[in-house]
Amino acid sequence: MNKRKNSVIIKEDRVIKKNNDKLLELYDYLDSVGFNNYPKVINNNDDYIESEFIKEKRFHETSEGIEFIKTVSLLHSKTVFNKDVSKNKYRNIYNKISNNLEYLKKYYEELISNIEEEEYMKPSHYLLIRNYTILDSAIKYSKSTLKKWFKKVENKSKERVSIVHNNLSLEHFIRSDKNYLLSFDNYLVDTPVLDIFKFYKKDGYKLDFNLLLNEYNKTFELLEEEKMLLNILISMPPKIEEVKDEYLNTINIKNTFNYIYSSMNVVNENK
Repeated sequence: MNKRKNSVIIKEDRVIKKNNDKLLELYDYLDSVGFNNYPKVINNNDDYIESEFIKEKRFHETSEGIEFIKTVSLLHSKTVFNKDVSKNKYRNIYNKISNNLEYLKKYYEELISNIEEEEYMKPSHYLLIRNYTILDSAIKYSKSTLKKWFKKVENKSKERVSIVHNNLSLEHFIRSDKNYLLSFDNYLVDTPVLDIFKFYKKDGYKLDFNLLLNEYNKTFELLEEEKMLLNILISMPPKIEEVKDEYLNTINIKNTFNYIYSSMNVVNENK
């Protein structure tokens, strides 16, 4: 018997998890709309859900990414519907993102100001200073696009929503006889942008995300306001937290700017 996170695998052909009525309801709904790209439930009782165990086949990373995003777009397209929405929702989204951007702006301005006062600059600080312009540009872009996005959606009474996996990563995807998405435990009904953004932060920025986004749009094309929101979210730079290890600080800042440069490339291709 092998354990895999919250699941128990028995004889490599069954996966047993704690019962979750909400998850069973989701599976019934996915079946009803023709989305069967998840491990089938074999048996369930009051305590456990027993599902098939899928043996994974290994493929080239780029090919795996394409198949992954195709499966995600299929999930969104099969479950999409228009939902009544109050104007307060868009206002709340605007305020939350705006406040986050203002916080990041002040945080980095103060950090840069402190670094400039140092007599001998640490390697991580030198790297940050040299690349600060692109970070500042990313914040400014997000702020200006956020205002445009809000003008476009502030009077809308409908929102396009779908089943959102809400925990997308390549770890939760298996290619075998067909493509499978795993771990739907945190699923929501919300804008599909949420899935794409969370995947981008986790794995997508390391891949050819423009290629993946083009593949996604072939099955389920994002609306203009959805593209704008995605561009805003991925352009927001992560907050750099310093630790005691200077080597780790330097690596963290390098990775942060890799993320920012990747985001700017995606945005420039998908405005």
